[in-house]
Amino acid sequence: MDGLVNEVERAAPLSHAQERLWLLQRFNPADTAYNLTRAFRLRGPLDVAVLGRALQSVAWRHAILRTRFTEGEGAPVQLIQRAPLLPLVVEEGGDPAARAMAAAARPFDLAAAPPIRAILVRAGPDDHTLILALHHIVSDAASNPILARDLMTAYQGAMADEDKDAARLLPALDLQYADYATAQRGPAAQVRIARAVDGAVALLGGLPPALDLPTDRPRPAAWSGRGARHTFDLPVHLLPVIKAVGGAEGCTPFTLVLAAWQAVLSRWGGQRHFAVGVPFDGREEEEMEELIGFFVDTAVFPADIGAGLTGRTLCRRLRDAARTLIGNGAAPFDQVLARLAPPRDPSRAPVFQTMVNVQMGAPAVVRLAGLAIEAVPVAETTAKVDLALEVAVTADAIHCAIDYATDLFDPVTIAALASAFGTLLAGLLANPDAPLDALPLLDLAGRAHELTTGNDTALDVHPTDDLVVRFEAQARRAPGRTALVFEDAPLSYGDLNARANRLARRLLAQGVGPDIVVGVRLPRGPALVVALLAVLKAGGAYLPLDPDQPAARTDAILAHAGPRLVLDDVPDQDGDDSDLGLSVHPRQLAYRLYTSGSTGVPKGVEIDRQAISSLLRAMALPVAAGPDDRLLAVTTVGFDIAGLELFLPLTAGGTIVLASRAQALDPAALDGLIRDQGVTCMQATPATWRMMLDATDSRWPGLRALCGGEALRGDLARRLLDRGVRLWNVYGPTETTVWSAAHAVTPADGDAPAVAIGGAIANNRLFILDDRLEPMPPGAVGDLWIGGIGLARGYAGQPAVTAAAFAPNPFPDAGFPGGGAGSRIYRTGDRARRRPDGAIEFLGRADHQLKVRGFRIEAAEVEGALEAHAFVRQAAVTAHVPADGEAILCAYLVADGELPDLRPFLAARLPAYMVPTAYVRLDRLPLSASGKLDRRALPPPDAIPPSTAADTAPLRGTAAALAALWAEVLDRPVTRLDADFFLLGGHSLRLVRLQTRIRAAFGREIPLADLFQVPTLSAMTARIDALGAVDEAEDIAFMANLLDTL
Repeated sequence: MDGLVNEVERAAPLSHAQERLWLLQRFNPADTAYNLTRAFRLRGPLDVAVLGRALQSVAWRHAILRTRFTEGEGAPVQLIQRAPLLPLVVEEGGDPAARAMAAAARPFDLAAAPPIRAILVRAGPDDHTLILALHHIVSDAASNPILARDLMTAYQGAMADEDKDAARLLPALDLQYADYATAQRGPAAQVRIARAVDGAVALLGGLPPALDLPTDRPRPAAWSGRGARHTFDLPVHLLPVIKAVGGAEGCTPFTLVLAAWQAVLSRWGGQRHFAVGVPFDGREEEEMEELIGFFVDTAVFPADIGAGLTGRTLCRRLRDAARTLIGNGAAPFDQVLARLAPPRDPSRAPVFQTMVNVQMGAPAVVRLAGLAIEAVPVAETTAKVDLALEVAVTADAIHCAIDYATDLFDPVTIAALASAFGTLLAGLLANPDAPLDALPLLDLAGRAHELTTGNDTALDVHPTDDLVVRFEAQARRAPGRTALVFEDAPLSYGDLNARANRLARRLLAQGVGPDIVVGVRLPRGPALVVALLAVLKAGGAYLPLDPDQPAARTDAILAHAGPRLVLDDVPDQDGDDSDLGLSVHPRQLAYRLYTSGSTGVPKGVEIDRQAISSLLRAMALPVAAGPDDRLLAVTTVGFDIAGLELFLPLTAGGTIVLASRAQALDPAALDGLIRDQGVTCMQATPATWRMMLDATDSRWPGLRALCGGEALRGDLARRLLDRGVRLWNVYGPTETTVWSAAHAVTPADGDAPAVAIGGAIANNRLFILDDRLEPMPPGAVGDLWIGGIGLARGYAGQPAVTAAAFAPNPFPDAGFPGGGAGSRIYRTGDRARRRPDGAIEFLGRADHQLKVRGFRIEAAEVEGALEAHAFVRQAAVTAHVPADGEAILCAYLVADGELPDLRPFLAARLPAYMVPTAYVRLDRLPLSASGKLDRRALPPPDAIPPSTAADTAPLRGTAAALAALWAEVLDRPVTRLDADFFLLGGHSLRLVRLQTRIRAAFGREIPLADLFQVPTLSAMTARIDALGAVDEAEDIAFMANLLDTL
């Protein structure tokens, strides 16, 4: 017999399905994702020797259980051994479940021996556990009852005749799995398979997009296969409903389950198109129904969940697809995969990332005479795809399980997904004609929980909380305290208040009062703060105007706003400097601020006094603002966050350290202000913080740092924390008064691609809703809406635009400020999800509004300015994030003739932050199937040619050294004198880095404004050379500095 074990009875090709698993195992020999492990507890008198003979008998009958797999002449081959090698290994004691998990975790060497193990764990004379571990390449789920039946028959036969040879305990089969595999490779089968593949690919309509669900952790670069299983049951009362609804449409329970799974995943991730893998039994002939083997293959079902699609329509669509994909002559998945030829992505499964498997009837039960037998659960520790749903429908239960990749998902997220699946399926069965996007994902308790989670933020706001009242109280309490420092010159609370009072009385005399708008166009300095306070003291509303923005934009804003007057010079004059004591209403207008508009016209956002007062109360809590604080104000007054920088310290009794425009652009100057002025708090965009980190090595221990305006990357958060700051990530659109959410950043946040925005600050409510304004489950993607006292009135003079952005509050709460009857909520246009820890994660824009270096930009406004140029026929604008993680604005142009430098043209019409950094010329803009601009198909700006000039002389001397610095900052080679820093992807922050490197390498200080004026390599080289040659005494230091810089 020993000789027969090693003797090969037959060689055969692998089936298509086997070949796929063989290749997967070759790629990762340690993979155990395709190990199938079953365990059974046997109580009662067991004859171990007889059980061993019975197992041998099953292997004699089924040749696949004595087959190993190796490589033949350029192709894998299965070798059937003449005799089985299946010893029953007996182990003493131990936890049976743990032993089963250990068996499942041991990989098989497919070439060395048949991939099957039998282990018997003996706990006592009449207490054993049988563990059977097989590789999927030799078995499948439909093989389980065959194996159980044959094992039972062989055991009983061996008990009845102890002398009967194991090879004859079971009758021989006329057909073996190798016959099936050989036939599948035959000419006739190949013709049929080719036809089936044509049908499958046609049904898919090409390679489907990857299912891109939000994950709890970043997707690893390579798939690990680590997984877990979440089990749950659906209500028993759904059983007759499934039968009734399915019967009416000729649909099986599988079709209904698949429809619900596709629908819930589509809504969970906000993705219409993707694919679902569905395993099916390939036993097409009656003779195959007696065979153990890997007959399962995978069909790929397209998901196309459009708006308004009903459950009935989807079920019919899937029913018809199943007839094509799973009927006789189904296409092997490896052939479909070869036809689709997806690009290799080692981080995920190809073509589909989720699967559905539905089994009908109870699992096979092993019965052996005189033994009480029960199944022992074996914990699932692997995953084949991101998510796999298994449903077992029996006569009296619906058992479900979700296998999931633990690299991606937390258990609480999967539990929420399972609940949403059950809720949506119940809704589909109750009303098949309802749109799938209208079916609930949450039950009543879950809905209530999602609406209240993180939204218990009510904080009373009284008339005494008005920012003017609070500022005046601070001025009375400590008139000599420093309120503001500008260019080292202090201004006390008493003097600031007196100057603002005198100006306010002059404004009153000119008709300023409630809801009267006053333009403020002043450079940074004490006069700016005086003017803003004076307008508010007079009961008016200020309109901030950046004096450095293009005159055309200022003119457009003034034409739309129609202010009573514009303050562009406010000399102090004698007069009554006592407080005016005017009575103001909380709903009076505080300011109107113009942001980028989607129609190409700026929008004037109107904010009430109670909104800004509530913000100041709310933000004073996390940062603990008080009289000892000194807040560094760096933001231009036309950006809404400037209001917090100016008014928070003044209402808390602290000091504004007001940076000049030049200082705000210079990271070294900002660092100096922090140290020299004892700054305790600073607010800035991620771009500004990154600029400071890149330019200085200073530590800022204890500095309370607010970071907002665009997404905060984890690496930036980690770098800031390493400098000793206490960091908050803050979030909020202009329409909800600066900030609406805050998150105290911890070192753990540094490991995430983007830091969470946390939860609502006081008097704000954050809702993650679907298109019908129903709350989404935790973990699911939805639109972020904001409610509360901070909501703007709307957009001045634009009622239609206001109505589109603000909706009646569907969740009124009379006890919440700004949340009672008649209240509204604001659509941010941002996508978000609630993480397992309750914090909200920002997932990007839902429209084409862009955020670049903290500024919100409507693509249409920039595109309109570009298309105003005589040579530009079409334009598209996107934000591009290069390797360094800092977004730049990129313009794509279809133009006539030679295109000149567009930056001067745009600079006369747009603020600097809206002028694109990179330009790509295209023959035509890419369009989607519906004829709309396909922004995803726009190429990266790396496609820009470096220059079209003829000057290609080799670089030498200063030019060569400077080009090396450019290359480091821009992360691309620079080889031509006429190369333009900005056309190569440079922007102001990269120019700051270049300035630092020039200082280190050349020992020369060039003001940033000068560098802006010399954007080409030749001009910048000339500027450096004009500073004077480096003498011999400095030459060695120069070269050392250059080497250190590089």
